[in-house]
Amino acid sequence: YKWAANEKREAYQMLETFASDYASRIGFDLHNPDTFAEHIDARVLANLSGHAEAADDARTIHLLARFYFKQAEWLTTVEQSVLLSQEAQAKAGLSTGESSYARRLVRRESIGVRRGRGSVSGSGQASRDGIRGSDDGRSKQDAQYLYELKGGRIDKAILEAYHAATVLDRKWYKAWHQLALRHFLETQRYQIEHGHITESMAKNHVVPAVHGFFRAIQLSKSDTTLQDTLRLLTAWFDYCEFESVSQAVRDGYNSVSIRTWLQVIPQILARVHIKAESTRRLVQQLLVEVGKSHPHAIMFSLYVAARSEHAERSHSVKDVLAKLHDMYPELVEQTELVSRELIRITLLFPEMWQEALRNASLCYYGHKDVVEMMKILRPLHKRVRNPETLREYHFVQMFGSDLAAAEEHMNQYFSADSAHRNEALVQQAWELYYVVFRRIEKMFPRPTSLALKDTAPTILQCRDMELVVPGMYNPDAENVYIASFDPNLYVYPSKQHPRRMYIYGSNGNQYTFLLKGREDLRQDERSMQLFGLINSLLSKDSETARRSLTIERFPVVPLSSNSGLIGFYSNCENINNIVRYYRESHNQPVNLEQRMALQFSPNWDTLSVMQKVESFEYALSNTPGNDLQRAMWYKSPNAEVWLERRTDYTRSLAVMSIAGYILGLGDRHPSNILIHERTGKVVHIDLGDCFELAAHRDKYPEKVPFRLTRMLIMPMEVSSIEGIFKHTANHTMRVLRANRESLMAVLEAFVYDPLVSWSYLNDTEMGIDTSQDTAKVTSNTSRNAQASEHAARWSMGGNGGANMSDFASMGGSKPDMGVSKAGNGYYENAEGKAWQTGNPKARAIVKRIHDKLVGTDFSNEQLTVSEQIEKLIQQATSSENLAVLYVGWVPLW
Repeated sequence: YKWAANEKREAYQMLETFASDYASRIGFDLHNPDTFAEHIDARVLANLSGHAEAADDARTIHLLARFYFKQAEWLTTVEQSVLLSQEAQAKAGLSTGESSYARRLVRRESIGVRRGRGSVSGSGQASRDGIRGSDDGRSKQDAQYLYELKGGRIDKAILEAYHAATVLDRKWYKAWHQLALRHFLETQRYQIEHGHITESMAKNHVVPAVHGFFRAIQLSKSDTTLQDTLRLLTAWFDYCEFESVSQAVRDGYNSVSIRTWLQVIPQILARVHIKAESTRRLVQQLLVEVGKSHPHAIMFSLYVAARSEHAERSHSVKDVLAKLHDMYPELVEQTELVSRELIRITLLFPEMWQEALRNASLCYYGHKDVVEMMKILRPLHKRVRNPETLREYHFVQMFGSDLAAAEEHMNQYFSADSAHRNEALVQQAWELYYVVFRRIEKMFPRPTSLALKDTAPTILQCRDMELVVPGMYNPDAENVYIASFDPNLYVYPSKQHPRRMYIYGSNGNQYTFLLKGREDLRQDERSMQLFGLINSLLSKDSETARRSLTIERFPVVPLSSNSGLIGFYSNCENINNIVRYYRESHNQPVNLEQRMALQFSPNWDTLSVMQKVESFEYALSNTPGNDLQRAMWYKSPNAEVWLERRTDYTRSLAVMSIAGYILGLGDRHPSNILIHERTGKVVHIDLGDCFELAAHRDKYPEKVPFRLTRMLIMPMEVSSIEGIFKHTANHTMRVLRANRESLMAVLEAFVYDPLVSWSYLNDTEMGIDTSQDTAKVTSNTSRNAQASEHAARWSMGGNGGANMSDFASMGGSKPDMGVSKAGNGYYENAEGKAWQTGNPKARAIVKRIHDKLVGTDFSNEQLTVSEQIEKLIQQATSSENLAVLYVGWVPLW
């Protein structure tokens, strides 16, 4: 009660007195707790035998464990409070009289210490409002007093208290989890300060962290193991060069259930080619054990890794597949066949050659890089020499001779030494490539449907397979196997031409999937992992569970580094189509707002920010913007259903807005947000822009934390933002902030994952200085301009320059030339880089996420949940932020 009333000094002194008194009763020494551990079992046995004195001692031991645990929690809170205050003072230039150890500590990166527990179990207000900084002067003085009292030993005091709690109650999950986490964070702090980890640090902190996480996993419930397992993997992979760490992992490997590893298969596969041989062998052994018990859970993931262009990674996974083939030969072969044929369908020969020629044209005419040009085209020449399906044979008959002639020109070019190569041969090859490109464009219009008998006849013949329907494996439910494939696929007219396909299950149900090419879905897979954790956290909180707050999820099954399957969310339509259909049915122009803005300011691209704001607000004031609201009303059979849909719409929008803000999700244009026609719930797709990638673009950076435009606000009706939306957003943020340790474990694994981090850990992002590369950037810009001019002349440049009036055919934020989304480039070189805790770009991302989860994302002062939500809404609805967004984001909707 005193601690909750901010009487921290008196509260902590009372707790220390209680702990000292109880410890003296049973002879427990805080500074040497392990000597007491051997006596506990005897006391427990005596208690079971009915001795009253032993029973009293057992209760004392149980209570003393809670005392020490609470001491550690409170000291962590004190440490965090003081360091936040000192950091704020230092940034403001006000810190003058700090002691030497305080100055040393305040210079620490906040990634370690500030991530400790900030709320006290049992403090009702803290649990309701999340982690909040106290405005009470006495509370700050008391915190400073306790901090000074412990001096430079506060880290040791916290570890001692947590360790004592684990000794006194060896089956207490929370104590083991917090002890392991504290050791883990101390390791990260040391690495950040010194740039490396010593053998003694590994022995004193990494090894105890590994042991602690294994013990916590053993004691935890199934829905709380994810955070501990991810932290364990991070400690293992980052410090596996130390034999003591590897031995600790080997010791604990068999102590946890094999199901523990199912939820972290993507993270394990990302490190399967790790350099440390003993660790690589253990990872392979782990994958074999998982595959032996749950083969359907990892088969598709293994084949993604086996197709990697990283030779060591591919070789390591093929060894695993060979062992699994001995156990499940038919299942392994069926997985290989299905994944190979599905990849074939994602891009047909005409599409492959069109895209390859566009990219090769940019390499040659923009960068004069003939070698890189042939890196793109040579694999396709090889494919053309070995057609397999009817469509491929037809393509070779029409274009094989021209492509063979062009390849021969390039072979002649490379046969000469570099000083005497004939550039005319390259020009002759491009004349042939140009003819092929034009003929493909004329003779192969964009298909609206595909037949499996022409594109993948092998998969059409598959019947009653042993393979589970992709993404449907559940170890606690009866498996649904693939019975057959529908013979036809629908091709969407969007830019990437995804295919809609149907798979029939052994239970008689039809499963719909979106087959996507040209896109790496592994990042979407990690996002679904995060959303699953958030749903679990929301379900365990009484307020959010009562409102059934969840994020709508769907299966994501990568097939290769640039293709995969996405579970089709049925009965949904994206906002762009909903508004377009509504306006067309009412004889209104789809781009009504854009016309108004251009009418007010025809020269939009040359306007200043304030002029754009004025034009933006003029367009809003002269258009109703209630199309989505009216469409939802018209589609509801009665007022009761409409009210339920409106409530579900508002709640789901709020939950996903906050979750997306924490993840840094961008590119939320109307085509990437779906609305379920029956429930009204919001579903987000295309999760490639994470960690505020879109906010750091040089051109058209997204300055809003999430999409909350007029079109989305209107369906909330009378209460607007101030009603259900804000209330739900507050509850969601409160839960996420209260469970920030769990979220940080998943998000850190996401950031440091070498297979997805390459796409956003660029020097141009997160405020990293790249002034030394200015000349290189200038040169690249000049070449890009030449390439764009050539691409436009050959009509190989895509959309070209878009203006405001043609936004309906577009979607998304305009990307920079040098910043691509996941999957739009080669990643094999990035796999070898050390995206570990010492990487400054990764640390910047992690710190930004941490600031969001403690409420210091807007200033040095810690904001309450309600204050943080208020500022986020202000940013999301600001005309100044919306008016400068790229037209494809459609900010006027």
